[in-house]
Amino acid sequence: MGKKAQQLSWNGIDLDSLRQVMDKPADDAVSALLESGSMDHLRTLLIEMAQNDSIVSDQLPKPMYDFIKGELAYTFSPEDIEFFNQTHEIWKEKGMKFIFILMFRSLPYTYMAEKPANVLKMTKLLIEQPERRIFETAQFVFDVMDKNWWEPDKRGILTALKVRIMHAAMRHIILDNKKGEKWNEAWGKPINQEDIVATNQVFSLEFFKGMALLGDTLTQQEQQAWFHTWKTIGRIMGVQDDLICKDINEAWTLQHTVYSHLFKDKTEAGIPLTKALVQTMEHFHLPLELTLLIMKRMLADDQFPDCFDRMLGPSYRELYPDFFAKPETPDEKEKHEKLLRTHFHDHLKKYYVTILDKKTDYQKVKPKQGIFERIIVWVMKMIRRIEDRKLLIDLHIDILHGILHHDGTHDLIDELDEKLIVDSMSALGGIMIGILSLHFREGKQSGFRIPADLKEYWSLT
Repeated sequence: MGKKAQQLSWNGIDLDSLRQVMDKPADDAVSALLESGSMDHLRTLLIEMAQNDSIVSDQLPKPMYDFIKGELAYTFSPEDIEFFNQTHEIWKEKGMKFIFILMFRSLPYTYMAEKPANVLKMTKLLIEQPERRIFETAQFVFDVMDKNWWEPDKRGILTALKVRIMHAAMRHIILDNKKGEKWNEAWGKPINQEDIVATNQVFSLEFFKGMALLGDTLTQQEQQAWFHTWKTIGRIMGVQDDLICKDINEAWTLQHTVYSHLFKDKTEAGIPLTKALVQTMEHFHLPLELTLLIMKRMLADDQFPDCFDRMLGPSYRELYPDFFAKPETPDEKEKHEKLLRTHFHDHLKKYYVTILDKKTDYQKVKPKQGIFERIIVWVMKMIRRIEDRKLLIDLHIDILHGILHHDGTHDLIDELDEKLIVDSMSALGGIMIGILSLHFREGKQSGFRIPADLKEYWSLT
């Protein structure tokens, strides 16, 4: 009895009760918007939010306008800003790995939470438009990790508020749905406080785990700065004050309690979500087999070691039984690990050939230069004032080449050891960012938004 009570509560807060608590300030603003007109007002706002960088319009109904302006008026302490600046520097250095971890660990891991997964299943956003949903999540991260993101005129804080308002709108639409599947009250309320805080903490805690899996563990100071920044973003996005953890240890205690609470349910809704995520990786030209092998590694977990089998087995076990085999003896485990490394090596070689063939699609066309400009460039190169600089995707293709071939040759190595596999996953993260940076968003006259200074730093321009 005591164990069950411990699993269902944290700091005296009952998690079942927490599933009944939504985000009253945002919900009230959306309700006022609907009361001021009709459902068309809500649809118009959501469209404008998706299309515009600013949503602070005096044309908004007063409750919505006051809500947004009130959130933008929040002041941050010098300590907050110091942490934000430290996080931005970490982002510049580690951001490519963050996006890789988001795709291959954080998202599929959290889809084990069956009750909140039903929101995505019912709205069909991830299943019917998986690429758009994944890119929107990545775009959110880029916006809130930008330099000075917290300032009222920056995209970061506006993007966080947009997501918060969209969550309130989704809650209203789901609960007021007169047609189609009805929300099951046994799931709690859609996008409730348990869901909001656990999702927010994924962007820090699971990042720390992922970085360790990639052999690049963050220092204690780096983790503290990153966590502080993301818990602040969580407050902006509606996490209530008593769920804002004071430090990383307290946050892990809360997160593990939530995992124990939500991951105990039979997994159904999360399976098609994970499959849709896997299929989205085709956009980056990753072979299905390689995507699965990467997820198998990145989903390794002591608390829930069955995650990979649970989330991907129903969709792919019959096609790839080797990936889901469960050897028992030490000798069988050693042979199985060697077999998986062989599979990884084979599919990584195939990917390397594919991305070499595709890379011209991601090379920007250079403007034509006149004879005078060409002479100037040639002279400057001769005196080494400027150099031909490789773009991010080329740099990481070169890294892949070095991983797969003997030093300075085109002779393939015979096998990959663990270090080379980890190095190759980091290289794939760089290639994915290179591709993502050129993604064209339908309905907008711009590509995937990456700030100019970050493009320069990451060799995307």
